[in-house]
Amino acid sequence: MKKDNPKVELLFKNLPFLLKDMEVKDWIIDSFPFRYKGYSYFVILTRYRDNERKPSTYAKAKVEFVPSNNTNNNSLFGYVDFFNVHFYSVAEFCAFFGIERGNANRDLFKDFSEVFSNFIPKEKIVNKGDRQRILIGSRVEGNNPNAIYCYDVRRNGTRKGGKPNKRSIENSNKAESLRKELYETFCRDKNLSFFFTDKQEGGKSDPEIKKLFGSRK
Repeated sequence: MKKDNPKVELLFKNLPFLLKDMEVKDWIIDSFPFRYKGYSYFVILTRYRDNERKPSTYAKAKVEFVPSNNTNNNSLFGYVDFFNVHFYSVAEFCAFFGIERGNANRDLFKDFSEVFSNFIPKEKIVNKGDRQRILIGSRVEGNNPNAIYCYDVRRNGTRKGGKPNKRSIENSNKAESLRKELYETFCRDKNLSFFFTDKQEGGKSDPEIKKLFGSRK
């Protein structure tokens, strides 16, 4: 029997609703808190794009686990279907969550997935703290994770035939996470994209960016 058969009871009952809510709201990435064996984490969940290669036919989203109090780059990657969280290395899983290798049996992963199921929200969480917003903003475009300082808003030009290019959903999510007020100023014009640098001194304030953009009109 296939996993996607609607008669099969899903372990991650909220996951289909969350993914649908993200799709409707034009978000490819989200985060939510998670607690396991006495420690707190943030889960960064990212939807697969239509043509993106998946590690499994049943994979529904990528996940990254980040300690909530962590200030370095320590994290663990995996993916989820509607029944389990899958990791790429048992050794990395055990090291990250502080588990003895001898306990890494099937029951351990079943236990982990059952715990995880209790933390999946039914819809995208709107109000997030600064750390979650920075985590989302640093991951969503998939290039330089340190490029979180906005310095410009520019037009994307046009395609052949004169049709304007559109801002990517990743760029929209990044701008809304990191610079919400600035994003709301320009978001209605889909031909505009937001540009970020990894140099804090290179970032500009909202008034500076608006003035720079206005000078090009």
